[in-house]
Amino acid sequence: MSHAHDAHGEIDSLADLRDASRERLLTEIGMLRQQNGTNELAAAKREVLASRDAVYGMSAELGELRARLKSDVKNARQAMMQTPTWRVGALVLRPLKLAKRLLRKK
Repeated sequence: MSHAHDAHGEIDSLADLRDASRERLLTEIGMLRQQNGTNELAAAKREVLASRDAVYGMSAELGELRARLKSDVKNARQAMMQTPTWRVGALVLRPLKLAKRLLRKK
């Protein structure tokens, strides 16, 4: 920091105050910029973590839906196989299946 001298050789305190104020302001600006960058980084981290949690939640939900679909399909198939139409069709086709199996062996 340079000191300005007035006509009598004394240090110009007004210039010193301006320089000190300027240095203090520059320091505060630098600190605010760093803090702002830190805040932005923290916000970005929170956003990434929230996105990750959302993906995990959707993945778990998808797994539950797949399990429910598999169970529903199995139950529907079993219910269908218990209907009279299905049972009659199975009885009619049983000899045909047996004939196909015997022909494959020969």
